Amino acid sequence: MSAAIVLSARPSFEHVISLAISTLGVAMGTWAIVAMGIRRVSVMPDLKSSARLTTTGPYRFVRHPMYTALLLFAGGLAFSPFAIWKATAWLILLFVLFSKTVIEEQQLRDRFPNYESYAKQTKRFIPLLI
Repeated sequence: MSAAIVLSARPSFEHVISLAISTLGVAMGTWAIVAMGIRRVSVMPDLKSSARLTTTGPYRFVRHPMYTALLLFAGGLAFSPFAIWKATAWLILLFVLFSKTVIEEQQLRDRFPNYESYAKQTKRFIPLLI
């Protein structure tokens, strides 16, 4: 989904806000990878045996900053220029990522006793909101 959005984007200076949102997504994703460590990054929701609970960097503010980064990146491009199919693809991406968080968070609760308290202190995707 996000690949189609990226490939269809035609960013220009008319879409400064869209570009800023996408750039914010790239920056947040980079920050999350640095905080977690590149070797711990995985696209699958299964925890690696080397997994550790990361609560620093962007993880202080949201539990899934890499998903937030992807949503920001794709969301910015979805409006450059806007198309209904891109908005629909973005909503499907949101549903897929939310579904992955349900799986991941159960595994994190099972493995890390302090995950529950961490989850109560941080939002899933957007600080102070959700």
